[in-house]
Amino acid sequence: MSALRSLQARLALCLAGVMLIAAGIAGTVSYRTAFHEVNELQDDQLRQMSALAKRRHLATPYGLQDLDNQVVDVGARIMVQVLHQGAWGDVEGAELPLPLAADLPDGLQTLEVQGQQRRLFLRTLPGGERVAVSQSTAVRDEVAHNAGKTTIVPIAALIPVLALAMIALIRHMLAPVLRLAQELDRRGDDQLAPLDDSDVPSEVLPFTAAINRLLHRVELALAQQRRFVADAAHELRTPLTAISLQAELLAGLNLGEQARPRLQSLQRGILRARHLVAQLLLLARLQGREDAHRDAVAVGLVCQSVLEDLLPLADHKQIVLTANVDMACSVHSDAMDLSAVLRNLIDNAIRYTQPGGQVGIDIAYHGAALHIRVSDNGPGVPAHERELVLSPFYRGAAATGSGSGLGLAIVHNIVQRMAGTVALNASGPDAGGLTVRIALPIPSTESPALPTPDVLHFQ
Repeated sequence: MSALRSLQARLALCLAGVMLIAAGIAGTVSYRTAFHEVNELQDDQLRQMSALAKRRHLATPYGLQDLDNQVVDVGARIMVQVLHQGAWGDVEGAELPLPLAADLPDGLQTLEVQGQQRRLFLRTLPGGERVAVSQSTAVRDEVAHNAGKTTIVPIAALIPVLALAMIALIRHMLAPVLRLAQELDRRGDDQLAPLDDSDVPSEVLPFTAAINRLLHRVELALAQQRRFVADAAHELRTPLTAISLQAELLAGLNLGEQARPRLQSLQRGILRARHLVAQLLLLARLQGREDAHRDAVAVGLVCQSVLEDLLPLADHKQIVLTANVDMACSVHSDAMDLSAVLRNLIDNAIRYTQPGGQVGIDIAYHGAALHIRVSDNGPGVPAHERELVLSPFYRGAAATGSGSGLGLAIVHNIVQRMAGTVALNASGPDAGGLTVRIALPIPSTESPALPTPDVLHFQ
């Protein structure tokens, strides 16, 4: 079924059918033409044999006696016979003459003699003798058939060559369409530039033009969505700041015992809302900008700054933070982007790990890439949800922390822009915990620094 849906396969089958029909017609015509021409050539041979007998008669008064009564051409089984003297010559393998009637007209004719079809040419010589030159039609047909077969062999040999050439031409003609499909497959979610259809066949141009128009509409819709998210986040910042100030003012007042827990709950809600707005603004900034200018960034210094900022959150939950970072590591990136990646990874690990848990960070060179690994012993993410949690606002069913569902989406977006990869796996053998591994490529023009004893150990 898939082969019949292939345009190449259908074109090849249709053209192969047409080619076979054309080859059959050409072979039939060629065979019949060769068969007819060879028969005419053999008729001319009979005439020439009779003309030879006529010339020998003019030179020798006694007719054809000098031919020694032998078959003229044994291979072709041509027999010469003088009618008024009875039989002259022998049929190969027989001594009896052909019983030909003396009143046969001159010229070419086909007779059945002794149960065998023979082609006969009669000529009357100047002395009155009549010479009959005959040949078996079976022999003639065999020679004509062989000649006809020789005309079919080249056509039959050319069919597979033409079939291979036809398949190669079809693939060459449709190669631009395949290149477009491969280009679309290699594109990221945010790469919506129009397709280059300069070398696309004119029959496919309407299709590629429709795809380009669709890409343009999708780009406009995404831009509008991003503007909405950014504008909404900006608009929310001011009222959230005002509410946060009001909450702080309330906290300074002498409130009753019943109002104090509610105020604390309100403050936690405001903090979550402000965190969500900050994440939305960061995501909108990442999605709406072009590739940032990248310089060599010291990964260890950025990680140290992030750990210092998040240490109070870890202390509040009594989570043990451990870090092993090669301070010689660097990567071509925007410093704010790298900080956002590390901050979101470590913040997520702290938020979703139960109090008293552990979070580990390892950063080092492995091969031609910089590897960042953040692991925890929290509830983890089921295998079927590990791709989904990289999407915005998706939170797993087992998530218990106060996250917004944007952290890993932001990490994934930034790592994609840096041509890196993100992989999620379980931390322990019992599928518990979560380990996020990031691999960032190192430019081939630079070689990774050799390991040095300058390693950040944070605990």
